[in-house]
Amino acid sequence: MRDHALMGITTAARTAVALGTLLILARTLGPSDFGFLSIVITWSTIVALVTDYGFGMRALRDIGAERERAGEIMSASLAAKTALVVPACLVLLPLILFVFDLTATERVAAILFLLGQLAFSYGDLTLTVFRSIGQFHRETRIVVVTALIHFALIGLAILLHNDIFAVGLAFLVSRLIYAVMALGALSRLVQLGGILRTSRAAITDRFRTSTSFAVDSGATNIFAQLDVILVNHLAGREAAGIYFAGSRLLQGAVPFSVLLASVHIPRFAHKLHHNLPGLLRYGVRILGEYVLMGLVFALAFYFIGPLFTDHFLGAGYAELNTLWLAFACFTAARFVAAGLGVQLMALGTGFLRTFGIIASGVITVLCYWLFIPRYGIQAAPWVSTLGMVVLTLIYGLAVARIYRGRRQAAPHPIQSTADTSDVGG
Repeated sequence: MRDHALMGITTAARTAVALGTLLILARTLGPSDFGFLSIVITWSTIVALVTDYGFGMRALRDIGAERERAGEIMSASLAAKTALVVPACLVLLPLILFVFDLTATERVAAILFLLGQLAFSYGDLTLTVFRSIGQFHRETRIVVVTALIHFALIGLAILLHNDIFAVGLAFLVSRLIYAVMALGALSRLVQLGGILRTSRAAITDRFRTSTSFAVDSGATNIFAQLDVILVNHLAGREAAGIYFAGSRLLQGAVPFSVLLASVHIPRFAHKLHHNLPGLLRYGVRILGEYVLMGLVFALAFYFIGPLFTDHFLGAGYAELNTLWLAFACFTAARFVAAGLGVQLMALGTGFLRTFGIIASGVITVLCYWLFIPRYGIQAAPWVSTLGMVVLTLIYGLAVARIYRGRRQAAPHPIQSTADTSDVGG
């Protein structure tokens, strides 16, 4: 329970800051500028996810199974991520500066958010090691301190200038502080110089072993980001700003899903690696926790969402009130799917997760194209809910099949060959 409590504090700090900055930015910038910000953040998040290449989840599983190799695994993971970040920046920065149809201020702001999001992803990857070895208190301390710094800098930028350039600069500085503090904490466990000395073979092996996690994580998160991009493309920047304000609030529930995954994946992997009993029972417990948390968040969004719109965002976001029921249904379905998906990930069945994600993602995107032009942003969260229900069904069938196969493959107790009817006869 101590691990759950510490991760709960960590998650609460992240969520409080995310919601706090959302309230400030959405209300002060207005739907149009906030719509631009939503697109920049969405694309920057996708780039960060691609350069993560599943290294974090792979490290979480590997270090959980073999804690003595934590330093080696993290060094290779950080070096491999850098091998993706450098070419990504070399390609994207000229495109932002010279190709994309943006104003001068928007170009600079887009670069600041991109670099800030990449720095943030380095910090997240680094902190994986502390979850994997059970030192949750180190992550909690770093996240709480840097979250307060992030909130203060964003608030100061809005107070002094109230424009996207100032916000972007504050975002970059706060994310760099987060990354530096995370790397500093890691340096007290492993030699950071080992990252620079990581062999090409070790980096190649990290890519090879992380590929299934990269496809899984990339498909999951990129499809999750497409709603804002498609709403912007099909309904306009202002509609994207309104929709993003609600969907961003929903993202506040995602870290709690990651919290449970961070606690359960290493333990599940440990049980699996050492062939310990009670794997199915532990899987049922994981699913139960996810279902319960999903219901709590769904009810919270349904009842509190309209208050959030009316009292914090203002009249410019009134259309958001038509979306809260669909957002609540989506949240419940998302947590059920996550409870099953975590087990598939810990079991090492990346293909099954990837198939489910791609199948539900394709259905979702097609329905976006069909229904958003006809029904506006009201259709978007219902379509997302449909996609999540499809994903849940695929995950559920896959998990049931795996457990059934393990039960059938398990050795049966050796029965006595004596025929009891012959005893005494």
